[in-house]
Amino acid sequence: MGTGQKSDQELVVECQNGNNGAYDILVSRYELIMYRTALAIVNDPDVAKDVTQNGFIKTWEKLHTFRSGSRFYSWLYRVIINEALNQVRNVRRMESLKQDSQDDQTPYHHMVNAEDNRELYSAIARLNEDQKVVLLLRHFEDHSYREIADILQIDEKTVKSRLFSARMKLRDLLR
Repeated sequence: MGTGQKSDQELVVECQNGNNGAYDILVSRYELIMYRTALAIVNDPDVAKDVTQNGFIKTWEKLHTFRSGSRFYSWLYRVIINEALNQVRNVRRMESLKQDSQDDQTPYHHMVNAEDNRELYSAIARLNEDQKVVLLLRHFEDHSYREIADILQIDEKTVKSRLFSARMKLRDLLR
């Protein structure tokens, strides 16, 4: 952290002590990455905005339960992923996840719009939710196996297994 920039932990403590402005800093610090994460899972910009907003609201409402030894970022990430996955399950959006990258107007699609990658992203969309999430966290967000395990609250071996399965399925889909 640069001089004068407070850590997540310091901001959380300030929030817990009644400083609502500290939460605004946390939101601005993480809203873009949380939106991109949600968008990669739900594949709909409006739904991703709702998921991100709901995730931030839930963490705000439950901030008093946050354990001081935990990382706020990991906790928030887990909430956003759970919100996104619940949205996919509840609204039966699996069909939209299987579509090829047709909506080239979203920020996420602008990032991945290169013609050579269309087939890859279409194949990624066809992975199951567990495989897609670990692949996203590992290769798009560059998290370690340990960090992914912490975010998803699963064993590190499970992360590796899901990632291996995702890679094998991608290999088969791209053949």
